[in-house]
Amino acid sequence: MPADVEYYFSRYGDLELQRRMVADRRRTDAFAKAIRAAVKPGDVVLDVGTGTGILAMLAAKAGAKKVYAIDQAEIAKTAANLVKANGLSERVKVLQGPAADLVLPEKVDVLVSEWLGHLAFVEGMLDDVFAARDANLREGGAMLPSHVALQIAPVDDPVLYGHDGPGFWRGPVHGIDMSSLEAKELEQGRVQQLRVEPAARLADPTTLVALDLATAQADDPFVEDTVTFTVMRDGVLSGFVGSFVATLAEDVVLDTCSDFPETHWSQSYFAFTPRPVTEGEQLQLHFRLARDEDEPRHLRIDLTVGNQTLSYVAE
Repeated sequence: MPADVEYYFSRYGDLELQRRMVADRRRTDAFAKAIRAAVKPGDVVLDVGTGTGILAMLAAKAGAKKVYAIDQAEIAKTAANLVKANGLSERVKVLQGPAADLVLPEKVDVLVSEWLGHLAFVEGMLDDVFAARDANLREGGAMLPSHVALQIAPVDDPVLYGHDGPGFWRGPVHGIDMSSLEAKELEQGRVQQLRVEPAARLADPTTLVALDLATAQADDPFVEDTVTFTVMRDGVLSGFVGSFVATLAEDVVLDTCSDFPETHWSQSYFAFTPRPVTEGEQLQLHFRLARDEDEPRHLRIDLTVGNQTLSYVAE
């Protein structure tokens, strides 16, 4: 196993990380509600990337007659112990290994997976989910989540740019001029996970890519296009904020936009060289989403406004 892949799976064996995800009540409560809505008594369910096994056990409690739960990380052993401790061993079978290679002895009615990274597609787990779907989900079976959309909006937040972003370098530090580092940091293109307040937005969010998980293919998230925003007020464009919307089941939607209570994903901030904008202006953004060449589980995002293009890596 390549070192980067081995690190990815060892990281998800870390109980501190698992705790932060399970403790995210918006995330866990939404998945629990969706499982209750999607799983019918007698269903066979597959949980891809089961982690602690909580979603698999919730599926069993919702009435599934059989739940297969798979994880490549060592956390699978912990999940098996938790399944046993909760008296669900007869209905929940925990497997350790790559989900992309999984072929079950029967087709499943529901495939559930919490594969979502920040900006939805960071971490590259969706490839394994699709492979498991194609090999194991019956025709007409349910995917949970069923749909996901990545969205972005322009923002004006001088504190965000000047304190948490590259604008920090503009001021001297103990009399030392470090201002040349502003452009250097922008060139490095790191996406920051933090909260971006709704009041900072210069326009409503727009969708960059939307997937139907029942039919989407592994390369479908990686697109190039242009979107146009209508600026709502005079201000200074100082970046963009990304978030995602996941439809988990009918009437169960998990939206990570800052209009809603915070999740562990927060929002994703793309710092951009500040430029003035005016109310009513049509702001064009050309974007390209791609797998990062050095680490395919990371997401590369190129954003172009006017004659400036900045490249970012979300990891």
